[in-house]
Amino acid sequence: MIPGLVFRLFPIPHRLGGGRGYSLFPGIAAFVWMASSAVAQIGVWETRAPFPLEATEVAAAAVGDKVYVVGGLTPAGSSNRLFIYDAFTDTWREGAPLPLPGGVDHANLAAVNGKVYFVGGIRIGSDFVTGRTFEYDPAANTWTERASMPTPRGASGVAALDGRIYVAGGLTASASVNNFEAFDPAANSWVVLPSMPTARDHLTAQAVGGKFYAIAGRRNDNFRANEEYDPATNRWTVRAPIPTARGGLGSGTIGGRIQVFGGEGPSGTPEGTFRQNEEYDPVTNAWRSLAPMPTPRHGLYGATVEGRRIFVPSGGPVAGGFFSTAHEAFYLPPATPPAINAGGIVNAASFEAAVAPGSIATLFGTSLSPGSQIASRLPLPTQMNATSVLVNEVPAPLLFAGPDQINFQIPPGTQAPAKVVVRQAGVEGAPRPLLLEPAAPALFSVSRDGRGQGAVLHSNGQLVSAANPAVAGEALEIYCTGLGESLLLVVPDVTIGGRRADILFVGNAPGFVGLNQVNVRVPAGVTPGPAVPVRLNHLGRTSNEVTIAIR
Repeated sequence: MIPGLVFRLFPIPHRLGGGRGYSLFPGIAAFVWMASSAVAQIGVWETRAPFPLEATEVAAAAVGDKVYVVGGLTPAGSSNRLFIYDAFTDTWREGAPLPLPGGVDHANLAAVNGKVYFVGGIRIGSDFVTGRTFEYDPAANTWTERASMPTPRGASGVAALDGRIYVAGGLTASASVNNFEAFDPAANSWVVLPSMPTARDHLTAQAVGGKFYAIAGRRNDNFRANEEYDPATNRWTVRAPIPTARGGLGSGTIGGRIQVFGGEGPSGTPEGTFRQNEEYDPVTNAWRSLAPMPTPRHGLYGATVEGRRIFVPSGGPVAGGFFSTAHEAFYLPPATPPAINAGGIVNAASFEAAVAPGSIATLFGTSLSPGSQIASRLPLPTQMNATSVLVNEVPAPLLFAGPDQINFQIPPGTQAPAKVVVRQAGVEGAPRPLLLEPAAPALFSVSRDGRGQGAVLHSNGQLVSAANPAVAGEALEIYCTGLGESLLLVVPDVTIGGRRADILFVGNAPGFVGLNQVNVRVPAGVTPGPAVPVRLNHLGRTSNEVTIAIR
């Protein structure tokens, strides 16, 4: 990550026309800066930050906007490492390893009530199999052993439902099984339930609508099986089979339906992996095809984040013992199109309507994005969370995308008249007009609303404040946006306390997009005080007023 690029300004809501969002404040650990996609059929896949090591046969579960990936096969053998993905920053970090020396693959993993549970696994190619249960506490970054599963196994179908973790089928030390058991974390106890109708391993499972679904898998041959367990009746029911038989697949849930993707077997490709993505609707007991995986692979899980996004890290791109760092996310089209509020497109610094080509803008609305994400690297993406902003049909670089706010750069070269459209997973909202000017200078402020103490730094990078005031003759850095595309031709005017300041530098802030930097010298004769006004004028347009402390 480029130093100083990605910062979230004090996560305090700022209201504009009833909207809630995050404002921008550059330079002082304060910017909300905010992955390529394939669009086909229904839904959108998006490339995410690669998994930290080449692996396959990993297990994953989500808590909040984090995805926890445990174990797996690597070129060095089975792993006990834990990697944690942050969907907000699109970054990975490592957590405490699973306390199983020698590692594990084909692990069974699920999350309940903010904790992650490992419930068995194997080491393929050996006679190792375990039913040990471990609970991971994300807050403490610690593992605690709990009651062991009655039937040790891995490569099972696992899902959480009503506070319990259900484990269906899988591989024991000797064979595929149809054992079905549930773990109650609150009671730290297991219960044996009626066996799944079809014994199999390498299946996938999800819980939807109060029922548990065990889908596909294999035992010598691949299955199309789709079997539903109802805790209320303690019975299994055979449901509509999945169109594509396969094992080693992953799944997730969006909108009360189950999305099933990937896997290995006779796919008709040299790699022996499946790109098919098929969705099951329990209400209609029917399947439909969705956008296929960009990177077909097996040995993976799907982790559904906040009910709207499915993250699919790692997996083997070729059947058998092959590895990858692939990481992709899947999104379905929104139920309602994204909508920009009337008057909801503003300058990101002043929150006034006028913007300039190349400047940073903020838009407020509803159903803009299925989740929140900041851009964590350059070049800035033009799509995040399956969300794009089109300015005169040109995709805009994105800094932040959230359900009710997007921060973006007006594409350089944009000409008036201009309109803005938000597109989410292929669905476009109604266009809104953009008030575009050759220059729309705006100064950033600490209060995130373009008023009060300005985003002005001493030359040592510290914020000018009442506790750390500026002095006459000192060089300061002023951060702003909206100076337009005439920066190198016309130098802006800056006044401090009503006196014109000498301009030392004007340009784009290094390492940033859309952020302008103006270095000035504090003029002599300015009346000292805790709130001396600062303004900038450029091409006949005057910025909002912010203040600095001068002694």
